[in-house]
Amino acid sequence: MKKIIIVLLALAVSFSAYATGQMEDDGVYRVGITIQSLENSYWAGVFGEVEDLMKAKGWNYTILSCKDNSATQIQQIENFITNDVDLIMVHPSDPNALEDYLAAAREQGIKVMCWDDKMTNTDVNWVLDNTKLGYTIGTAAAEFINEHYTTSSQAKIAVMNYPQTPILLERETGILNALKELSPGKFEVVAQQPALDAATALSNMESIFQAHPDVTVVCSIGAGGDIGANEAFMSRTGGKIPANVGIFSADATQQQLESIVNGEASRASVGFEGSNKKTAEAVVALYEKLLMGESFPEQNIFRNLMIIDAETAPTFLADFE
Repeated sequence: MKKIIIVLLALAVSFSAYATGQMEDDGVYRVGITIQSLENSYWAGVFGEVEDLMKAKGWNYTILSCKDNSATQIQQIENFITNDVDLIMVHPSDPNALEDYLAAAREQGIKVMCWDDKMTNTDVNWVLDNTKLGYTIGTAAAEFINEHYTTSSQAKIAVMNYPQTPILLERETGILNALKELSPGKFEVVAQQPALDAATALSNMESIFQAHPDVTVVCSIGAGGDIGANEAFMSRTGGKIPANVGIFSADATQQQLESIVNGEASRASVGFEGSNKKTAEAVVALYEKLLMGESFPEQNIFRNLMIIDAETAPTFLADFE
């Protein structure tokens, strides 16, 4: 995994990653990025590529994880403002808690971008329609359920969720709505457990198997839940995944695509731009447009969605190499 700069909690640290001069003095852009977590494989993969791209451009940058703690994230943003960065990108733990601090940044002339939430005090928000994303995950799962299950032989489903984050609750809602509409009477949701990272998902999936050994389908709001649940199924079956077992998720990381191609429990994942590199290229292009003063016709820029399954995964996987 590429090196990521991670700063935790006590953010009275030296911002040595920043150049000592201002942008107008030395021509070097200074970027401050704070995201929920770098333990999640999706974020770690994408921001490894983002770091490479910014380094190649000669920018000075700091990438911070707030460990999904809004107080920590506020402190990170305040440090960015104090150090007079040119751009702040935030992936919010709690969007409402950050609005005033981002407003203060913009008052100081700092460009502000949000990844994932439709915030008010930003120059641009790079967002997903998370209910639609969840519905797309649920659609893939429903098609699988309709193929392998009936009203007299229902699929037992576990959902890997994260309801404390509003957009991820929207994803879960979309998943459940699709299942109800597209596979009525053919499934029962027997467990719903929070899991952003693979380790948590693996532990939770093992607990689910103890209470519900007949679970065969998992729907996950992201990569962590998919990867952890897949590991649990692989261990439980000795790597011999039955045809009626399937995991459906979002993010389409390299590890997820490899599992799909290898015929493991992961069956399909909803992707966005494609590989980590393509996502990184897209977001760094947005950074550059903001830094150069370009305006956008809409504050909210929506990302595309695509279901990647066994048929299409090899093509997307090749782009990770």
